[in-house]
Amino acid sequence: MKKQLLMIALTGCATFAQSQTTFISDFETVNRPDYHGTVYNDSTNAVGGFKNGHAFFQTQWHNSSSGGYYSGWAASAFHDSSTVGYKNQYGCSAYKGYNSNGFAVGTTYSNLTIKLTDSLAGKTVHGFYICNATYAYKSMKYGDAFAKKFGDTTGTHCGCAQGSYPDWFKLTIRNYYGGVLKNDSAEVYLADFRFSNNAQDYILNTWTWIDLDSLKNTDSLRFTLSSSDNSFGYMNTPAFFCIDNLTLSAVTGIENYAAEGELNIFPNPASNDAEISFNTTGQVYVNMKITDVTGREMAAQKMNSFAGQNKFKIDMSQFSPGVYYVIINAGGNSMTKKLIKQ
Repeated sequence: MKKQLLMIALTGCATFAQSQTTFISDFETVNRPDYHGTVYNDSTNAVGGFKNGHAFFQTQWHNSSSGGYYSGWAASAFHDSSTVGYKNQYGCSAYKGYNSNGFAVGTTYSNLTIKLTDSLAGKTVHGFYICNATYAYKSMKYGDAFAKKFGDTTGTHCGCAQGSYPDWFKLTIRNYYGGVLKNDSAEVYLADFRFSNNAQDYILNTWTWIDLDSLKNTDSLRFTLSSSDNSFGYMNTPAFFCIDNLTLSAVTGIENYAAEGELNIFPNPASNDAEISFNTTGQVYVNMKITDVTGREMAAQKMNSFAGQNKFKIDMSQFSPGVYYVIINAGGNSMTKKLIKQ
């Protein structure tokens, strides 16, 4: 379980509210001309998707004898984290959106995209919250007629140790800029059973923030799902996931506000409190997080920096003794420092 990170500004006047230059697609006010209950997925193929905030979510409806199906995005307020199977294609394993009713469900067995629009095209995507769709979550947790139960070693009679079945379900995010697909990418494991200690295995069912500042300027985002569970070249795990609060910035070339100098922590090792300091050349959007040695996120905070030196205090009193890493992404530039808790 994540521990909340307490940060107190020691110098300057850093704010913990989002900058006025950020814009959020929260899926609460999607224009739904053919709204059916609690889901909109452009089932008439009228415009090939829907717009929310300064982003266009592409969707394609496929007619069939069973009534049709969609690929791409659906704006959903379908609150069902219980029903198992393909009939629950619009539910989220976290039940509702991130502190809201609405969210978006994406589905693809190839690639799907989000296109930035208006004045935000070519600007910066800070990130979004992500969670498993109920359909995929239940399939991985219990297995179904097509997909395996993750972590299941029963019936093998091999005496295999935990980790011999390293199940995983992964989302890879890349961006286009100037019509060119960039090499940089961000990855998030929606389920991960690769740990030697099975207590660390998980299938994500809570909203988790994904930082995309490192992708920098973006015309559109491309999403690709992959899984350890495949047959005949096809993925067996249901290709569904949920996002909320896509957060964009009107700033172009945010890398020009690069963090200066190195990340400093004092004292280190620390017993209770540790002071973090770093410099920026101007006010930039900052993501700070602490991970353990396996990369598991233990705490996180978002803020805006101010020009010059920024200092923050971290309460480490509830952390177990061991090695951690403090990671700061300031204006698209990352700094990492080892922190030892005594």
